[in-house]
Amino acid sequence: MKKDLFKYLIILSWFIVPAQNKDPFFKTYTSENGLSNDKVNTLLEDSRGFLWIGTEDGLNRFDGRYYTIFRNIPHQNNCLSGNIITDILEDKDGVIWVATADGGLTKYDFRLATNKQFTQYKHSNKNVNSIPENGINKIIDDGQGNIWLATSGSNLIQYNKKLNRFFYPIKIGPKAILSLTMGINDTLWAGRAGGGILKVNVKTLKYKNDSRYADLYKNLPHVSVSALYKDKSNSIWYGSWDKNVYNYDTKTNIEKVYTKNNLIDDEIVSFAEDKNKIWMAGKNTGITTYDKKSHEFYNLRNTPFAEGSIASDHTNVVYVSKKGIVWVGTNNGLSMYNPLFKPFQQHFLPKEKEKTTVYDFFEDEKKNLWIGTSEGIYIKPFGKEIFEHKILSYHGQKLSVTKFFKDVDGTIYLGTNYTLFKYFPAENRIEILPGTENDPVMKQVISSRVVSIVRDTIEGHAALVVSPYGHYLTYYDLVAKKWISRQDKQKKIVKKLNLQDNLIRKFYRDRNGKIWLATNHHGLGIWTNQQLKPIQYFSNDPADNNSISSNHIFDMQQDKNNNFWVSTYGGGLNFYNLTSKKFTHVPYSSNLTEGLQLDKSGNLWMICNGHIHKYEPNSKIYSCYDLPNLQKSNSLKGYLYRDSENKIYGAGENYYIVFDPKTVEKINHSPKVYLTDFKIFDKSFSHLIHQDILKLDYPQNYFTIEFSAPDFSGDNIKYAYKLEGIDKNWHESDKLNTANYSNLPSGKYRFLVRASNWIGGYTGTYTSIKIIITPPFWATWWFVLLMLLLCLSIGYFIYLYRINNLQKNKMIRNRIAQDLHDQIGSTLSSISIYSKVAKIYQEQNNPDQLQNVLLRISDSANEMISEMGDIVWALNSKNDSFKSIINRINSYAKPLCSAKNIKFEFICDPQLMDVNFDMQIRKNIFLIIKEALNNGIKHSLCSYIDITMKVKNQLIILEITDDGVGFSTDHKSDSERLMAGNGLTNIKLRAAELKAEMEIVSREENGTSIKLTFKCS
Repeated sequence: MKKDLFKYLIILSWFIVPAQNKDPFFKTYTSENGLSNDKVNTLLEDSRGFLWIGTEDGLNRFDGRYYTIFRNIPHQNNCLSGNIITDILEDKDGVIWVATADGGLTKYDFRLATNKQFTQYKHSNKNVNSIPENGINKIIDDGQGNIWLATSGSNLIQYNKKLNRFFYPIKIGPKAILSLTMGINDTLWAGRAGGGILKVNVKTLKYKNDSRYADLYKNLPHVSVSALYKDKSNSIWYGSWDKNVYNYDTKTNIEKVYTKNNLIDDEIVSFAEDKNKIWMAGKNTGITTYDKKSHEFYNLRNTPFAEGSIASDHTNVVYVSKKGIVWVGTNNGLSMYNPLFKPFQQHFLPKEKEKTTVYDFFEDEKKNLWIGTSEGIYIKPFGKEIFEHKILSYHGQKLSVTKFFKDVDGTIYLGTNYTLFKYFPAENRIEILPGTENDPVMKQVISSRVVSIVRDTIEGHAALVVSPYGHYLTYYDLVAKKWISRQDKQKKIVKKLNLQDNLIRKFYRDRNGKIWLATNHHGLGIWTNQQLKPIQYFSNDPADNNSISSNHIFDMQQDKNNNFWVSTYGGGLNFYNLTSKKFTHVPYSSNLTEGLQLDKSGNLWMICNGHIHKYEPNSKIYSCYDLPNLQKSNSLKGYLYRDSENKIYGAGENYYIVFDPKTVEKINHSPKVYLTDFKIFDKSFSHLIHQDILKLDYPQNYFTIEFSAPDFSGDNIKYAYKLEGIDKNWHESDKLNTANYSNLPSGKYRFLVRASNWIGGYTGTYTSIKIIITPPFWATWWFVLLMLLLCLSIGYFIYLYRINNLQKNKMIRNRIAQDLHDQIGSTLSSISIYSKVAKIYQEQNNPDQLQNVLLRISDSANEMISEMGDIVWALNSKNDSFKSIINRINSYAKPLCSAKNIKFEFICDPQLMDVNFDMQIRKNIFLIIKEALNNGIKHSLCSYIDITMKVKNQLIILEITDDGVGFSTDHKSDSERLMAGNGLTNIKLRAAELKAEMEIVSREENGTSIKLTFKCS
């Protein structure tokens, strides 16, 4: 089998066919546009449509406008393992694998948390299980859960993703692997440096190795294979250091070789495939393509200072995306060819002068294309790529041909910058119309040119209606052989026709024979008959939404329904309904709209801002074809022309473009938008956007959402977004791909974002994510309920407190009333009785008894005054302090004791000085002491009375001691006698109110001690 390797070797010659008119136009991106480095080594389009660009200094993710750059940061693990990117792949799980020449392998999963997105596989001398070396040339996924690595010096390495281990299944042959591809039947092809091709079955790990390559001096083909590629037919293409290109047919086992004889002497380092071609990147000779149908090769080279060529002949990689876009990585930037623009063919005129202006087009009966320019006429014969140049002059003046008109009789007229001529193409001869010299306007148009011609019948005569721009209109009477212009004193057409604008861009004759006038300042005019009746105008009325959007009319076309499309320079595109007589402005159409043409499908093509725009009336989709080959050259201007094959032509300076509308593919009008990052206070939490519901704590209500819609058809992607729950309407962010929200209240939201390839042209497709901002604990339902219960409880306790106070006040009032009744009332009753007794004694003339009764009345009155004072003192809140009790007791006891020669002493604990007692406690303390003092003074015959109050263990101990006669607590008669005055009874009652423990110690002739212990409140 080894010998069969070259059994069917076919040697072919590789010839280049000049491709001057077939060269695709490349748009180039460099570090000036945002690339991390100009040297591009590898490319990949991922499943989301982003283009990954591996450069000599970092990895780039590109969406058509914005670059996101990833680089290695020394001594950090959450980044790329190296900066020299050699290969990129995406596995079936959407994980990106990056091979580097200076840092081994990196695994990148954008769905993980920011600090876990990167996994580095770098060689470590301390870890025998680490990757054997950091120089990785190529990587490939075998579909069996393994990544295979082509290394610079460690042979072929297999990495098992599930086991997270590196294996070395083949250890024979040269160790430097340059290229990899997966062939058929689970076979991995590995191109080696010096050992030919190694084939490995990735399931069985059996391999095929041609031993002949062990002899490095043997003359063998493709000894060192720099590139391998499997095309759609399963054939294997490979480039080699021998600078030949090989193709191996896996069905027939025939290997073809395309030699370098009579061809480019270069090494192919990369292959790619589109619908019809194999693309090859040459190390030093640019791009070569192979047409699979014609079997022809074309070479595309960098042309210095020329637009549209590849960025450099030093190409490193060629890649074709899913949409057929061809990307070429070079040493001087990234070049892109988008086949979307292939139908728009640009043709440059022979350069006679620095600036040749193209004005008009005309197709003759032989389908030759006539081009009217500032340098005369260029004729491009049908089917040929050459031009015939016809220079015209009159009276020594070189003419610009600005308008073609072929009359019904076949006569060709040329509008020029001089006047209107008849043209005889066979002799390339012009002839002025009879009578022209007699007309002051048309004998020589001053500083202007003829811009429009139409045939009509005026006052019964056939006539050519002409616009010499700037001079109103003129018409040539073909019967009378004379011009009628603005200076004709007999016709006075300016007044008679109501000509309001001297600047008439175009005449348009509709299917009903009416002539429409596109004017610069007075809107759209209509000339309804041929009897020189006044022209009527449709002008812009700001108060009328059904009026035309601008008075500067550029062009108009009538559709199959006899309605009109009207372009304005400043007001965009308008639709005029002939039945309703109303204009409708097409939303988001370009304000500066010039020439119009309708294709066979009824779609409208326009020149807008120098580019080609398209409007599809049925779907109301508006698109912009931002032709890359026009971005640096002078843009398109003027009118569009449609030939007999329905091809449309547009003019620029020194060139024109032509395209067939049916071959132009539609632009993806609403590309899918992907959420790319989520930042809270500028810190990335990108993993959150890959969840179904994004949950945030309430302090995280300041955030930024980044999004992207990968698209490479032009720079026209526009975004709109809104946050349901906050935004009522969509925010139009133009090209800005971020949305910022701050200080959002807690709640449930839904973020929506959509993209369009033209502003305002959004469809119903959008990307969304639910966002929940949890409330702070004080805003949660359970906390609110708890607070409500707490408030209700507090309210209830306040209610109880007030009720208790009311009850307490009621009890105090009742007690006061009772005290007044018991003490004051009984005393007054005694006084009343004593008064009656005193009256009897007076009547009996018994002075001694009368004096005794009067003394008792006086004592009762004094006692009543004292008790009233006690009550008033107890009620006064100013006396709540203990100092007030001390002062009250001293003021009461000292005078009484002094009168009886009794020594009195009141000793208090200093801790009591800052204590405030409520009214009842204060009253009971005072009355207990007062009763004890009265008993001691009246009955004990004592010489001293001591009162002490102290605090112990939060208890107040009150002790009243005297040295009087005492009494025996064992004899009821004595106690009954002592309590006859209610003294001890009152003390016991007061002690009970204080909830005090009372102890009375008394012996005959040994004094008395009363001790009360109660809580200090």
